[in-house]
Amino acid sequence: MPLYEGIGIGSDKHSVVLEFGQAFTKCGFVSEYSPRAIIRSQVFDSKNNKMVNIFSITDDKELYRALKQFIRVLYFRYLAVNPKDRRLVIVESIFCSTRFRNQLLKIQALLIVPQHLVCLATLGVSTALVLDVGYNEAIAIPVIEGVTAVDGLQFAPLGGKSIHFRIMDELIQRRATIRYTNEEESVISEPLDETLLEDIKTRTCFVAPFERGVQLSQQKVDFKEGSAITGPPNDIKYPLDGQRVLHIPGSLRESVCEVLFEMYGDEHTIPTLIIDAILKCSVDSRRQLASNIIVIGGTSMLAGFRHRLFQELKSLAKSNRFVSKLHFDDFKLHENPCPANYNSWLGAAIFASTDIVSTRSVTLEQFIKNKETISDWSDWFPANGR
Repeated sequence: MPLYEGIGIGSDKHSVVLEFGQAFTKCGFVSEYSPRAIIRSQVFDSKNNKMVNIFSITDDKELYRALKQFIRVLYFRYLAVNPKDRRLVIVESIFCSTRFRNQLLKIQALLIVPQHLVCLATLGVSTALVLDVGYNEAIAIPVIEGVTAVDGLQFAPLGGKSIHFRIMDELIQRRATIRYTNEEESVISEPLDETLLEDIKTRTCFVAPFERGVQLSQQKVDFKEGSAITGPPNDIKYPLDGQRVLHIPGSLRESVCEVLFEMYGDEHTIPTLIIDAILKCSVDSRRQLASNIIVIGGTSMLAGFRHRLFQELKSLAKSNRFVSKLHFDDFKLHENPCPANYNSWLGAAIFASTDIVSTRSVTLEQFIKNKETISDWSDWFPANGR
């Protein structure tokens, strides 16, 4: 697409679409097929001289300054447009903090759309079970004929962050070594940077097949030397910088992602999130939800994740825990039309290409009149007209 089309010269300017994720933020324009940029949700903290995640800021004034700085970078460095001249569409998670969404932005108009609903626009379906496996948590949300079944919502602290913790724990427990250019070796003892753990996870780790996962789980329970699994993947020599090389054991590469599927008592795994969410819904909608599972989120892009998830669902449906409740094992996963990490962004770009932006967006005047708050489904009451 030519640059002038993206910038939108003329009176009919394209709205801007932003999706603030716990780890990464996507930015682009309505009617485009992919974001213009995907960057980390971080700003530079001049006081402490380090990068800070915007979702980790607790003070409202500091959050306002951080958002102002972050959005300025998005608009002027990556989008090259004036924020006052365009409407803004924000893709919001169902667990987004209220104080985060109420920060004042000097823009023409603002429309906040729910993440789990707009991703349905990419597939043209109205009923589906949306599984979002992100950085902090995994969320299973049933949507029936365009309506969120809140009673069926299930979530668990399983995501990219859990894998990062597992990688760090495994490296320390296995006494992984770092080799220097002068042939000296040292055992890793301090936590690695979050960005580095993200890169190790993406480049070297994968989700093991179902049969292999059962063996890994059994080995962890038995704690026996004779139960050691043979034929682990190859070890990796991961360069940390120009002078150090980290030795990553092959067994670590396949075992760290098991944190998403390990079952301890009544604790949730990602497959049980899906089945429990389906069981919370009405009987006549369960088969349709099971046949329309949409998997989004950056963590779901790990190699082998979708195949393992499908096999886990099949196995759980036949287990003693669910066989008397579910009565079927016909699960189907939709193939996303784009990478899973920006599926919701694309859905918002499609959704906002209609006249919905002009009819439902909140203007700056309305925002000020409403005491600088933006209403959502949880504080909307028909009795007083809000």
